[in-house]
Amino acid sequence: MFEASFFEMLVVGVIALLVIGPERLPGLARKAGRLLGKARAFIATTRTDIERELRTEEMRSMLSKQEEEIRSLRDLMQQNTTDVRHSIEDATKPHDEKS
Repeated sequence: MFEASFFEMLVVGVIALLVIGPERLPGLARKAGRLLGKARAFIATTRTDIERELRTEEMRSMLSKQEEEIRSLRDLMQQNTTDVRHSIEDATKPHDEKS
């Protein structure tokens, strides 16, 4: 997220000490730490929510494809059942009715 070397952090600390003063610096550092912690928690929660939504969309897509395949198989089975039924009816008709 945020990369800083030791020297950069030292410079920021010295500047903060000069600008804010030694009395208020510890309190401000605590507040900054809390805010940073909250920001990290928010980012982690948001990332988790986004990943969950992406998985949900992926599952919906897979479910839709499966439903299409099931419909196709059902239609094919109905057609085959109809064909078999007609074949049985033709085979069981008396010889006179076939002509």
